[in-house]
Amino acid sequence: MFPDLSGEFTWDPENSSKEINFSTDCRHVFLSETNYYFRTITSNRPFFSGIHYWEIIADARTEHELKIGVTAQQTFNVNSSFSDYEFGFAYYGLGQLRHSDNSLGEPYGKFFKKKGILGILLNMDLGTLSFALDGEFMGVAFEDK
Repeated sequence: MFPDLSGEFTWDPENSSKEINFSTDCRHVFLSETNYYFRTITSNRPFFSGIHYWEIIADARTEHELKIGVTAQQTFNVNSSFSDYEFGFAYYGLGQLRHSDNSLGEPYGKFFKKKGILGILLNMDLGTLSFALDGEFMGVAFEDK
């Protein structure tokens, strides 16, 4: 159904919410929904070490704020937000962090919704997750102490 891109970072349609539409190369995702629910997509491969960076580009089709980050577990209800769980760490587009909670989070960064480029920096060697918006580094969001 989808091309084999196992050596390349892509999104994983087999382990993501079925309401999400994937481009043929699985590098772009789109969600069009009538109800306001969080859906989760995951990548095609885990990260165990090293420094990893990727970007999310929002456009006018982005109807709701996004929760973007990482999860330490792959098996969970993908029709919910990964950051609602204790193994999920996210930057929420309302300018907040989310971890183990679906409604509370400390202030972080800036509002991010219909435009902008969000950079995600995962440093597995240092145990940090950081974000940048339109090239402006917003600092370390989460740190494994």
